[in-house]
Amino acid sequence: MLTGPRIGPDPIPFPAFVQYLRQPMGQMPPYTVKVISDAELENVYAFLKSLPKPAPAKTIRLLNQ
Repeated sequence: MLTGPRIGPDPIPFPAFVQYLRQPMGQMPPYTVKVISDAELENVYAFLKSLPKPAPAKTIRLLNQ
């Protein structure tokens, strides 16, 4: 299975995040400054950093039945 970099809740470092969006590998189109500004990318990154970490599967009762 192909996956991209981890973007939340503990995202990759901001410079790597920007590079991944501006110059992606594979089939994803680039998100140029015309599409999303650097300031908007900073806001998206701040939001991703604010997401809480998910609960471990072992603490979810229904998954352990």
